[in-house]
Amino acid sequence: MEEVPTRIEPAFFEGSIPSSLSDLVVEIQMAAANLGSGLHNDAASELADLVRVMNCYYSNLIEGHNTRPKDIERALAGAEVEEATRPLALEAKAHVIVQREIDHLSHSAALPEPTSIEFISWVHRRFYEEMPNEFRFVERPDGSKVEIVPGQFRATDKDDVAVGRHYPPSSQVVSAFMKYFSYRYKMAQASATSRIISIAAAHHRLNFIHPFTDGNGRVSRLMSHAMAQNAGVGGKGLWSISRGLARGLNEKTEYKRMMDYADSQRMGERDGRGNLSAKALQDYCEWFLSVALDQINFSKAVFAFETLEARYRKLVESVTDDKWAPDVISAVLRHGSLNRGDVNLITKTTDRTARKTTKELVDAGFLKSSSPKTPVRIAFPLDYRERLFPNLFADGDVAAPKPITPTFLTQMKRDVIVLSVPTDVEDITEEVERRIELIPKLQKSEGVEKILGDSAANELAQYGKAKANWKTVQERVINESIGQHGRSRAEVIKTLHDHSPGAITEEQKADVARRVEEAAPGLVARYNASRNQRKPKR
Repeated sequence: MEEVPTRIEPAFFEGSIPSSLSDLVVEIQMAAANLGSGLHNDAASELADLVRVMNCYYSNLIEGHNTRPKDIERALAGAEVEEATRPLALEAKAHVIVQREIDHLSHSAALPEPTSIEFISWVHRRFYEEMPNEFRFVERPDGSKVEIVPGQFRATDKDDVAVGRHYPPSSQVVSAFMKYFSYRYKMAQASATSRIISIAAAHHRLNFIHPFTDGNGRVSRLMSHAMAQNAGVGGKGLWSISRGLARGLNEKTEYKRMMDYADSQRMGERDGRGNLSAKALQDYCEWFLSVALDQINFSKAVFAFETLEARYRKLVESVTDDKWAPDVISAVLRHGSLNRGDVNLITKTTDRTARKTTKELVDAGFLKSSSPKTPVRIAFPLDYRERLFPNLFADGDVAAPKPITPTFLTQMKRDVIVLSVPTDVEDITEEVERRIELIPKLQKSEGVEKILGDSAANELAQYGKAKANWKTVQERVINESIGQHGRSRAEVIKTLHDHSPGAITEEQKADVARRVEEAAPGLVARYNASRNQRKPKR
């Protein structure tokens, strides 16, 4: 089976855009345009720093890395972090640094096309340049560890991977796939609507390609953040897609399930014209954009000036006896900064009393400034952030609209998303029979499928169904496909999993994958040696 970049099609929706998606786009545009309204730019900028921490916290949480926000803040400040949590804190710091650089490029109108090879490679390179040594290595299936090269795509057979049930393109064709990816999503920037929808579509398709040996998930989420900025729905950096992906609309497992669902192959003539399912892509995009809208609405509620001011005043009143302090906080929050000499105009007190109030607020972390004489700016001290911003890192009450769950998600059954594996003897027997019946069709195919079809047909001709040894057939397919034809281990595993009568149960499939991984290095070496021998001498 030839691996061609069009395997990622449909990349997005050309021609007629589903109304469910176009309606979501309008809602996202309106919600994002109002996000942060009423906040001074300085206050919004301070909050954007907080959102970066939140974004990296949830992005790392998706990867199974639970980092305490306080540790992230300490790492960013260059302070000492406990040895046990230091690597995770530095990993999170790397994420924040890269997002900060992306935001700076966006504000400077210098942000490259986020789906370009240059940008995606740059994000990965910057991320791993800042990464602690503990996370600069990836373990291969054979147990060996290899150092991650920042910004470098998978390129050799040893870099072939399997992600759950999905087998990404072979490493040798990743560059071709990424060129096609960049080309297709550049086309999607033709209109405001397609720019926003492509945030969702490109997020899945980049992970489908899985271009790097590690870090693909976080790179894709940073790419999505950059695409939102470019599409004009970044909302001053005050909302986080990673928070939504980690939490889902109804449950935390949705992200993984929907990504898996979007991997689905085309389901008949009415399901688009590409290799992958157009219906699954539409459903996935609807879910992703619903998550984005939910997060924008959440941020609108939690960062709304009136409610934020009320929470901040209540907090200050509870921790200080200075009756003028809440008024100073309100003034700085509204105006972004305040000259120290003007504080007495707010408090209507003497200069000495105003200075005392200012010092107390600075010492408590509610205000900050570059020096003792420069204007004070609003700050959001970490120790009080859950009181100021409930539900940011944990569950709490926020008066935000409840997310609307797409209809298909409530109707979708688990067996649509997760591959159904036969568990009892009767089901397994039926599946074996079904696969045996399809062997003649495999013989008319190409690549590993044909090799399997021919080998299985020979086995049946010699021994019949009752005595056929499917493990022996698998061994022949592995040896011939990789050792003689140079096929990738990912393609071999996928073909055997999908079509071999001896790879029905999860245990059988795991055994197939293990044997392929164990045999592949020697077979690849044999194939390369035979190719070198065939080269004409000069």
